Amino acid sequence: MEFQTQADPEIPFRMIDYRLRVYRRFPDKAMHQVVIYLKQTNSELVQQNTFTIAGTRHEFSVIRLWEQPTEVFLRTPGLLPFAVLSSTIDPEAVLNQVAREINSMTESRNQSNIAASTAILAGLVLDNK
Repeated sequence: MEFQTQADPEIPFRMIDYRLRVYRRFPDKAMHQVVIYLKQTNSELVQQNTFTIAGTRHEFSVIRLWEQPTEVFLRTPGLLPFAVLSSTIDPEAVLNQVAREINSMTESRNQSNIAASTAILAGLVLDNK
């Protein structure tokens, strides 16, 4: 799994490189690769999910968080930090909803970890005022 804030033309090559390195050490292990783009962009590079050269084709999955329904992230505490990056027209309202969920958590370590992660990721889409 790789998280990206920007489109990068090297991603497809990196995915096949990672796969071949793992295969070399663990040829019997299955591997599912996912690139998760955090920040919305119009770059066509974030649509790319294959590396292709003559005689070789490697596929990997791509998730563009801004295309994912917000509700998916609100259902699972570990995914709450990503909710503000999801498909919403009002990221501030989503962040407020996430904050309410975090405040209702009873386990303080989880609460602080999720709050810190949420603050970092929210900074990717919300203006610092």
